[in-house]
Amino acid sequence: MTKWRSCLLVVFGFGILPGIAIAGDRKHVEITCEPTNEKLVFDCTMMLTGRKSGVPIADAEFTVGADMPSMPGAHNIKPVPALPRDTPGLYEARIHLEMLGDWAVKLDFTKPDRDRVVEKIRFAE
Repeated sequence: MTKWRSCLLVVFGFGILPGIAIAGDRKHVEITCEPTNEKLVFDCTMMLTGRKSGVPIADAEFTVGADMPSMPGAHNIKPVPALPRDTPGLYEARIHLEMLGDWAVKLDFTKPDRDRVVEKIRFAE
C-alpha cells in the first residue's frame, strides 16, 4: 500500500507541479500599433515579459489575430506569425484590419508554452 501511494505521489507531483510553476508567471504584453501608408494596415510591436518577473521572454512563437468585440463573428482577421526583433522579448507583426475601431488583439502562443493573451486596442488613423 505504501509503494502504491508513493507511486501516485510521484505521478501527481511530476504531472501537476510543473503546470503550476508555468502558470505562476503568465505572460504580459505591451502592444503598440502604428498605421502604415496602406489603408487599414498597421505595424504592431509587442514587448513580451513575465507578468510577475518582468523578465523578457525570448524565443517565443505565436500568432497575432484580432476580432471586433462589438460585432462578434462579423469582423475578424486571419492570424499572422509574430517575428522576433533584435531585442529579447520584442516582436513585430503587420495586421490588415477590415475597419477602424475597438479590436481584441489575440496572441496565441505555441512556445514556450500554449497560452493566449488578449489585449483590447482602439485603432484609428
